Amino acid sequence: MRRIGSIAILACALSGCADYSGIHSESKPVAVKAASPKFNIDSKWWKIFRDDQLDTLIESALADSPDIKAAAARIRLADSLASLSRADLYPQINADGSAVRQRISANGYFPPPLGGSTLNLGQLALDFDYEFDWWGKNRAALHAALSERNAAKAEEEEARLILGAAIAQGYFRLQADLTKHDIAVHMLKREEALLDLLNLRAANGLESDLRVHEQASRVAESKLAISRLDESIKLGRSRIAALMGKPLDAGNGIVARIDLPPQIPSVIPADLIGKRPDIIAQRSRIEAASNLALVAKAEFYPNIDLGAYIGVQSIGFGSLLRRGSEINSFGPAIHLPIFGGGRLRANLRAQYAEYDILVEEYNKMVIDAMRDVHNASVSLESLTGQISAQNEAMAGLEKAHGIALLRYREGLDDELPVIESETPMLSQKAVRTDLDERRMETIIEMIKSLGGAPNTNPG
Repeated sequence: MRRIGSIAILACALSGCADYSGIHSESKPVAVKAASPKFNIDSKWWKIFRDDQLDTLIESALADSPDIKAAAARIRLADSLASLSRADLYPQINADGSAVRQRISANGYFPPPLGGSTLNLGQLALDFDYEFDWWGKNRAALHAALSERNAAKAEEEEARLILGAAIAQGYFRLQADLTKHDIAVHMLKREEALLDLLNLRAANGLESDLRVHEQASRVAESKLAISRLDESIKLGRSRIAALMGKPLDAGNGIVARIDLPPQIPSVIPADLIGKRPDIIAQRSRIEAASNLALVAKAEFYPNIDLGAYIGVQSIGFGSLLRRGSEINSFGPAIHLPIFGGGRLRANLRAQYAEYDILVEEYNKMVIDAMRDVHNASVSLESLTGQISAQNEAMAGLEKAHGIALLRYREGLDDELPVIESETPMLSQKAVRTDLDERRMETIIEMIKSLGGAPNTNPG
């Protein structure tokens, strides 16, 4: 051991030949405040919509999606690489054996009778090798591998979030189309009833042909709207099935949902973005890059291995295990970087550049996430006001329709005002459907921005 210590001291003295001064990182990650303990993120965010049908669609997709299975495989790969790095911290012991029949050249190094003969050569040995991790290179490599594993786990969560959000957005778009289809069918019946009434009035000289033809055009427009919605509904069903990794007819069983408002807090702190899986993954990649820079620094220092072997060796297999066949070796080996044409400095600069790239990507990710949360909050607040105004407009139209219906029943008017008063009501129902769809999409965008559904029930 005294010899090893002497070699280490000499190596440290000589290692000044390789210098990494002046090489460092130039970027710094932006700070993200810790979220209030009153809030946490629920990874099963789709539960806030209180829709069993949506629950089934998303959970089935997460169980069967090729994207999720690929992400899980990447975690297994990262685990294996971390295990490989961990193995470098421990001594390596291997057993080797050989049995060779070899002819010795008569004109070579060995004179006769050994030269020109054919011999059986046998050997059994245990090899030992251990690298002294004095500069922390192997430990830094292990920490880098563990950070990459954490990044892979976070990326799986991100894949789950993106897939679930895509299904939820497609689902609510489909629900809006189903509602609009019902409204369009009702509108068609009203337009056809109005056309029949106008034809009757025109036959009695009470209405012009111009209005009859205009109403016939509206009937055709209603049929066209229904046809377009039929197409959109079919495409929406097949899109959801494809996202689930199922046959394209798997979405045919989706039915119209009961309208239940989602349960979300009225105040959502933007600090929750620190729990987003993609931001967590990027932080882990930054940690990995930082440790790889430490590995690159350690390359500037000497590397000392302790090697040994013990075993038996003989000419002729019969004497392999006899006394006197023992062989052994023990001693350190040193690798000392002195001049490499700038390779080590270039490698360290590259590692820090990679670190800076990841940091700046992280900073942009955080800034974009804060903007997305703010925009979603603004849109939700605006949509709440729009829905309130639409409710007032709908209430006024319902009152007008009630008056027209009352006058018809009392014989003060014919059926025409009753039918005509339904048109703006149906139009407002379509407007409300669009507003509800936008609200659901905005909520999902906020969920994507936060990495899950915020709730006020930690634990």
